[in-house]
Amino acid sequence: MRWTLATLLGSALVAHQALADLSFTVEATRKGVRIPQSEIKLVPFEFGRSRIGHGHGTPPPGPPGRSSSKMRRANPSATSANWCGSVNTTPSNNPIKVVHGAFQHPTCSPRAGVTTFPQAAANWVGIDGDSWTSALLQSGTVCKISSNGAIVHEVWWQWVPSAAFTISSMPVQPDDWFDITINTTSTTAAQVTIINLSQGHSYTLSITNGPTLARVNADWVVERPYYGSGLVSFPSFTDVWFDEAWATRTTGSLGILGAKQFQIPGLCASQEWDDTHEVSWSL
Repeated sequence: MRWTLATLLGSALVAHQALADLSFTVEATRKGVRIPQSEIKLVPFEFGRSRIGHGHGTPPPGPPGRSSSKMRRANPSATSANWCGSVNTTPSNNPIKVVHGAFQHPTCSPRAGVTTFPQAAANWVGIDGDSWTSALLQSGTVCKISSNGAIVHEVWWQWVPSAAFTISSMPVQPDDWFDITINTTSTTAAQVTIINLSQGHSYTLSITNGPTLARVNADWVVERPYYGSGLVSFPSFTDVWFDEAWATRTTGSLGILGAKQFQIPGLCASQEWDDTHEVSWSL
């Protein structure tokens, strides 16, 4: 089945005809057995994605209980209102082809002393959105906490500035390991593979007619998402480790070695651990 924005949202909700042209197909397996199309469910994601907040700061201390002597201190650092994680950049004449990352979906809880809801934290792998702000292709998981204390865990993807979608038929629980690969076949087409390694589910989206990417930024991020016109409250969450964080380019590869580390002051810190591992943690 081929999905379009108009199919999922209704054409009246699509701001520009160009956005309505984005379309995709989905193939999925459960423990190696193909999932029928009738069981694959996608719904509009209620939280909007956002651009990065630029600024500069100083690297925070290492996470409690970890040896800071093993952590690199040479990374450039910047502050953001909503991004916490690593962003590495390649020259435009040597664009990113594939970006990969694996992480464990965190356990989330209401932040102490914070009484505003909803609270949410999204963990994702992506391409662009930092130095190239016209488009961003991203996929990951999110935990959401409502005012009654209910916690919901979801898998989602988005090609900004098009709408975001939850893959409601894909299971996710705290501590599940996810493996995400974004493989661009052009600046407007890509294949996104999301694997829940813990539960044996794999979803592959083949997307065409997406907003044009520059493919200059590789991203491994924990985000405080927008809800409506403002940022949601950020919950507390267990450390999010991005393992095997790498990207391939037209020539050579790229990891998080020397990547810019974005911090959300007072809420979330990020640090490179080694060449292909990065940790974000809640303050």
